[in-house]
Amino acid sequence: MLNRHAIFGTALTLGVLASASSASAQLTTARDMYEEFMQNMNESYLWQRTGDELVFGTTKFFIEFNETDQDIGVQCVLGGEPYMRLRAYDPSGRLILQLRPQHTLNLQGLSDFFFESVEPTLDELSMNQFLSRFPEGEYEFLAVTIDRELQEGETEFTHNIPAGPVIVYPQEGDVVDADDLVIQWEPVTLTTAFNPPQVPVNIVAYQVIVTQDEPKRVFDVTVSPDVTEVRVPAEFLDEGTEYELEILAVEESDNQTISLLFFETEEGDE
Repeated sequence: MLNRHAIFGTALTLGVLASASSASAQLTTARDMYEEFMQNMNESYLWQRTGDELVFGTTKFFIEFNETDQDIGVQCVLGGEPYMRLRAYDPSGRLILQLRPQHTLNLQGLSDFFFESVEPTLDELSMNQFLSRFPEGEYEFLAVTIDRELQEGETEFTHNIPAGPVIVYPQEGDVVDADDLVIQWEPVTLTTAFNPPQVPVNIVAYQVIVTQDEPKRVFDVTVSPDVTEVRVPAEFLDEGTEYELEILAVEESDNQTISLLFFETEEGDE
């Protein structure tokens, strides 16, 4: 049985030594050290004492590159049983993410999970620096469910970043007919020129997003890789309004690249 008094005595001794080491250092009380020790001990127990292993229904970790704005980051999507602890490891086994809800949120548990990193421009973080930061290989995600079972998922992370779709119509700044807008683009067959050499790439989908800023409205559709045009419903578009158009090419490893522009719709008849 764990002797908490002995632990507290050890923590007290460590606290005295720590405080004596530097008069200017911030003091750590014995109680703080004891609480931290007990919390870490309970964490180890929680991860080791699990039952059957479950598998995340969705495990995605991928690159999103905006070829127009030249910014880049990573995104993660997880879906599975409710959990109260989450960890992620890179291909070298290094811990890169730890999520530990507290109090009532810990009791309630978490379910689906999504995050995206900061997206610096290539002027701030070069492509080579970014790819070195996130090496290729298998990334592993582990969670402890609210039923004390271990849940895991793995995904293969690659540097196969597709080129941004070349938008044929509309062009930047075009004024279009709100009643007859068919967005068109060229198929993507190679990786981006920003990460040479360019090699063939397997596109699995295109996503087309048209956004109106005020009031906020979004038209969002995903199509198969053999489709290179989408008609925007006339009911969605207002006359005399500016819109943002984004077309994403999604590669088989889930890496995706965005091309974007702005266009306007014609003013209506007075």
